[in-house]
Amino acid sequence: MRSIIRLLAAGAVALPVLVGAAGIASADAEYEDSTVAATPFGAGIHTVESGADEDGVAYFYESFLGAGPMGAGFEQTGSLSYPGGAAYGHEFGFVGPFGAVAGDTESSADTNDWDDEDWDDEGDDEDWGGEGEDD
Repeated sequence: MRSIIRLLAAGAVALPVLVGAAGIASADAEYEDSTVAATPFGAGIHTVESGADEDGVAYFYESFLGAGPMGAGFEQTGSLSYPGGAAYGHEFGFVGPFGAVAGDTESSADTNDWDDEDWDDEGDDEDWGGEGEDD
C-alpha cells in the first residue's frame, strides 16, 4: 500500500518539474480545472492547466491519479513552448493484481538563433573555425 501512495505522490509533485514554476506564476492567461472523486470503488483526481504570457511562453499540463480495488496508477502529459523551442513529455504508471506497467515519452526542439555579432555577412567564417573566404 505504501508503494501505491508513493506512486501517486510522485505524479502529484511532477507538475512544477515538467512545466516549471516560473512559467505558471508569470502566465498572463491561465486555465485550470480539477475534478476529485471518492467512491466505494476508489478515488481519483484529474487536473488540467494551461497558460500563456506576452513573452511567447505557453504551457499545457494534464494529469490523472487514481486508486481502486484493482490497483492504482497515474498518467500525466505536459508541453511547453517558448521563443526558440518547445518540449513535450508524457509518462504513466499502473500497478494491480495482474502486474505493473510504466513508460514515458519525451521530445524537445530548439532553434539555432545566432546573434548578429556571431554571423559575418562578408562570408568570412573565421569565427566558426573555417579558413574564410575573400569577396
